Amino acid sequence: MLTVKDVIDMDVMEGAKVRTAETWLPLRRVDWVSVIEVPVDNFIRENELILSSAIGCSQDTGQFCRFVRDVIRSGASALAVATGHYLSRIPEEAIQLAENKKMPLIEIPWEIRFSDIVQRVAKELDRKQDRIARLSKDVQQHLLQLLLGGANLSGIATATEERWGQPAIIVGESGEILGQSPRSKLLSRLWAEYLEKSRPVLVHQLTASRNPIHSEWRWFQLDEQTCLEMPIRSARKLQGYLLSLLPDGKGAEEFAKTEGLMILEHAATTAALWFLQNQAVRETELRFRHDYIWSLAKGEFHSQEVARSRARTLGFDIGRSYVCLAGRLEESGPRRPEPEVPEQLINRLESEIQRAGRRMNRRLLVASQGVEWVVYLESSPEQATETAHEFLDRLEGTFLQEASGWRISWGVAENRAGLFTFENGYQDARTALEIGRKQKGPGHRSFFKETGLYRALRHLGNHTEMREITWKTMEQLFRYSRQRGIDLIQTLKVYIRHQCNVSQTARELNLHRQSLLYRLRKIEFLTGLTLLNPDDLFLLHLSLKIWENEMNERP
Repeated sequence: MLTVKDVIDMDVMEGAKVRTAETWLPLRRVDWVSVIEVPVDNFIRENELILSSAIGCSQDTGQFCRFVRDVIRSGASALAVATGHYLSRIPEEAIQLAENKKMPLIEIPWEIRFSDIVQRVAKELDRKQDRIARLSKDVQQHLLQLLLGGANLSGIATATEERWGQPAIIVGESGEILGQSPRSKLLSRLWAEYLEKSRPVLVHQLTASRNPIHSEWRWFQLDEQTCLEMPIRSARKLQGYLLSLLPDGKGAEEFAKTEGLMILEHAATTAALWFLQNQAVRETELRFRHDYIWSLAKGEFHSQEVARSRARTLGFDIGRSYVCLAGRLEESGPRRPEPEVPEQLINRLESEIQRAGRRMNRRLLVASQGVEWVVYLESSPEQATETAHEFLDRLEGTFLQEASGWRISWGVAENRAGLFTFENGYQDARTALEIGRKQKGPGHRSFFKETGLYRALRHLGNHTEMREITWKTMEQLFRYSRQRGIDLIQTLKVYIRHQCNVSQTARELNLHRQSLLYRLRKIEFLTGLTLLNPDDLFLLHLSLKIWENEMNERP
């Protein structure tokens, strides 16, 4: 940047005298230069070098002091006053005022033409601007070439350190270090200590309390070092942060006015492109993996050699024994036909599934489609149930605590080793999931081996003759219950559960014994069956089970 010190050193300023704030000259940035006279109003821009002949002030010391005060308030870089015509000398009161406010007040000879100063300063500003533009282009091209050459985040951090001279690290959204420059050992250690002290608060929550210096830039203290932080975003998503230490003795506000800010901005942009590129690669790979697993589950491979070849390419071992789990992610509130699941929640669930598998030292095949999930968990057939329970306990113990408003239903089916058992395993797990959700409701786990009764009832309910018998038996009870407000179906259900014990049934239903006996006789009359006849009672019980199962099957 061009400073007031640079302007004073120009040959055109020969004979000029600095009357105040001389030590601040190298720190005062000059972005503009103009000639201003009384009144100031709002004509002065920040970081502007003001030239004035003090016309209108004459020998009025108070008027000149007001002029100086207005220039200071405007945020000008410095005030250069030509003395010898309108103002013979700068008043002592004005000098004291400028000194107190650390505003450089410069006295220049009347003979120096303002136009010469403006021309010289403007030329220097253009030269520096061109140099910064060339530097910006050079840094940008260098970083992009690194990215196109396959550099990782450490390569980007290293290039940043080379260009700007300070160590740099790139961290993920949760604070883990993903890339670091060669001299970043101290910064990495300080950052790790900072995270440890700040847990369990997340990094992006911590940034809210840090001091902003430029747009989203923030700075904070790491031990006795000043650390700069800039968010890295791609695809409208926060990916991480670029962190760097300020040079000793330099403040954040001062740094914000240097070209170092431009270098770090280009580094952050390049890192964002790396995240975007890496995300695209990961999403493509993930899609291939998920498509393959769903193809296994749905039995779409008709050649074992093709299936094994693709498995080897994707790093899967399909020759082992797996237990299959079919899952469904559901909202805890009122059900919607097709709830929109946040992408972050899906990624979080897959991450927790993989973590649970690693902790158990088990291989996994995982895939999702919307709210539907399939997991093949490595397990011996003898330990399939225990392995599935342990896996789901680990998963739900971490995921459900953070997934507020969501729950998972699971269906579990044992599977044996061999390529063409993947489809059978998924079909069984899917059946267990559907039956479990209808019998227990969402948010539970059901095992295929425990659903035998319901599968048998479903099969019987689809048989034409059995369906006719069931409807003939139950329809009269259902119609009477709806018309009279007396639930004969619930009465029959409780009566059978208590093994035809009248006293226990009456107690649970909170009925007088005679009222219960009246209901039982009404059941016999409507169905034409006798409750004391074991065959009739069996038919009633079977019809009741098939009826309930069909009611649960309905959407």
